[in-house]
Amino acid sequence: MRIATLLFVLACCGAVFAASSFVLSIDGSGSMTLKIDGTKKFEIARNATQCLIDSIPEGDEGAIYVYETSHTITRVQPFTTSKGTLRSAAAGMDSEFGMTDLRGGINESATYAIQSAQNPNKFVIILSDGGSASMALNRTTAAFREQGVRIYVVGLAVRTNQTTGVALGNIAENGGGQFYSTLDYPTVCDALKQAYLDGAAGESTTGGGKCCPMLLILPAAALVLIAAKK
Repeated sequence: MRIATLLFVLACCGAVFAASSFVLSIDGSGSMTLKIDGTKKFEIARNATQCLIDSIPEGDEGAIYVYETSHTITRVQPFTTSKGTLRSAAAGMDSEFGMTDLRGGINESATYAIQSAQNPNKFVIILSDGGSASMALNRTTAAFREQGVRIYVVGLAVRTNQTTGVALGNIAENGGGQFYSTLDYPTVCDALKQAYLDGAAGESTTGGGKCCPMLLILPAAALVLIAAKK
């Protein structure tokens, strides 16, 4: 009975440490009406979001925002573990396509993650074509990183070595995440998936490399082995 109990606890620990909470924050500014390969950027973002949702592991929770100006930032979907609910929210999301407030989008999304996420591993994925990206946002994302929320950025038609790409890369780096450049329609979903995988893998407390939950589970496994010998 003791061994069975320990195995149950071990399984629960693994489940807890594996769970993640993420917020997908999508640029809804006027430039998102421009086209890539004949399709509007916002439509590409909507389709890529659906593609990402299909690959989310069971038990992880997600939320969706669309940001424009500081007065038009919409929480399209609060945190949920239901893929069906996320799909419906993504299919129905829209925008007024006004000006861009990237700072507001990051602030709203990351603050919501801090306040409402149910899992210890929290991160935000920004999907944007780079509007209002600047070095001034480096401190913003660094502050959220210190509060336990990492920032990953997927750039729509943004090259890594161009001015906007460098700015987005710095924003992500200071936020404890990474920047992913996409130059055509098909690569956007792949970039979102990679951002999600990197975010779900977590970050070490020293700020470099990934933290493996197994480092926390192995001591429990040792206890099981000791108990089995008694």
